[in-house]
Amino acid sequence: MKNKYLEYYMDSKMYGKDEVQKSIENTKKEFPNKEIEVQVNLNKFGVYIIKFTFKNKNSFIKNIFIKLKIKKKNKLLLAENKEVKTKQDKVQKRFEKYYGKTYGTYKPTHTYKPY
Repeated sequence: MKNKYLEYYMDSKMYGKDEVQKSIENTKKEFPNKEIEVQVNLNKFGVYIIKFTFKNKNSFIKNIFIKLKIKKKNKLLLAENKEVKTKQDKVQKRFEKYYGKTYGTYKPTHTYKPY
């Protein structure tokens, strides 16, 4: 998975190094559970570029477990669909047993009724 980035742009004429540092600390407080790398650069136009890189905690093993969970869910869904079909088949068999007809067929009336 890709790392996520956050960039701030602050004018060096308006903001000093202390204010930039406070901004960095406030941003780190907003994301307490994330591992963050900070890069501060001053470009040729006099703008501080503060780049926060949020490291991804996903590992190879974690991805394998996620894929296994998805496969289990798919198997469960397939099993549920089979159960529904078997319940319908049971209803069909009971109907044929007691009434001698198939479920869902119309009774022949041999009369024509136009609308």
